[in-house]
Amino acid sequence: MKRLTIIALAFAFSYGTAQDTLSFETVVQWDANPVESQGNTGTCWSFSAASFLESELIRMGKGTHNLSEIFIARQVYINKAENYVRRHGKTQFGEGSLGHDLLNAVDMYGIVPNEVFNGLQMDTEKHNHAELASILEGFLKAIIANKGGKLTPMWRNGYSALLNVYLGEYPHNFTYNKKSYTPKSFAEELGLSSKNYITLTSYTHQPFYTNFVLDIPDNWDNGRFYNVQLDEMIETAKKALKDGFTLDWDADVSNNGFNSREGIAIESPEGEKPNFITTAKEKVVTQEMRQEYYDNYTVGDDHLMHIVGLAKGVDDKDYFIVKNSWGDDRGLDKFKGHVLVSEAYFRMNTISVLLHKNALSKELKEKLKIN
Repeated sequence: MKRLTIIALAFAFSYGTAQDTLSFETVVQWDANPVESQGNTGTCWSFSAASFLESELIRMGKGTHNLSEIFIARQVYINKAENYVRRHGKTQFGEGSLGHDLLNAVDMYGIVPNEVFNGLQMDTEKHNHAELASILEGFLKAIIANKGGKLTPMWRNGYSALLNVYLGEYPHNFTYNKKSYTPKSFAEELGLSSKNYITLTSYTHQPFYTNFVLDIPDNWDNGRFYNVQLDEMIETAKKALKDGFTLDWDADVSNNGFNSREGIAIESPEGEKPNFITTAKEKVVTQEMRQEYYDNYTVGDDHLMHIVGLAKGVDDKDYFIVKNSWGDDRGLDKFKGHVLVSEAYFRMNTISVLLHKNALSKELKEKLKIN
């Protein structure tokens, strides 16, 4: 993998005067495919996790591939429908999911390149699932509310037909780089498997060093998370990046410290307006404060992105370089489509991080009983 390190070169953005400038020096940034836009969809989880897997393939020496985010979203729509119908509509349905849902779908269905299945119909250039999501949910609610007797298997055919119309026919076989594949055989050749990845979180309502079903709405599939102390989660993320790994990041971006337009996320002291020019003052985030904000709904599961590197600010603070999926027209000139996330913001607003299990230290693996 190509490592990009800048020793002396700092780049900056300015709001008009030389003193009103916050600059950054890249510590490390790992290869990732160009920023893409999820458009008008709630599939950030698929875009972030697909980008994460693309970087994983580069790291593993498997080459550069543009994986189809919408192929996976299509298959997860099917899994969510099965779950929703079996639970009589008493569970989460919609476009949202989590990074592990993509990995599980790859295990179940495989994956395809974006050139094989891009999910764009009617010659459109941007994804828009607003109409599709409404129709899918309405269809399922009608099936569940049917008073005519037992369900028949035919509802699955009708549901799949809707996905075919809006996203495209399922690609049972395809040719890529002059070879023939099925989605499953392509995933197998790339060496992608969920067993190699784990998700870390940090909350005190569950014992540390256990794995548990994290109670957030988009965890509809009851995925399990390893619970570690906050400082361990931060240090693990930094160590992983320094060792050549990237991470899939689930976080809250609804609080006013997150500014994708300027490409900065900071955790301002209580009651103070965020200062995206110079971040000298930030909140000191403790484990107890983090739990309180989770419990009182201040911090929730909003958005998933791909962490690709680390930077050092002129304020001598560490920042995570985060690849977003809202297009490449936001943020710093040198980081278009990315957000520089302060460590304080990361400590408060991280829901979880997904990463390769080999990125963990030996000591943490032993605590978590991970081989």
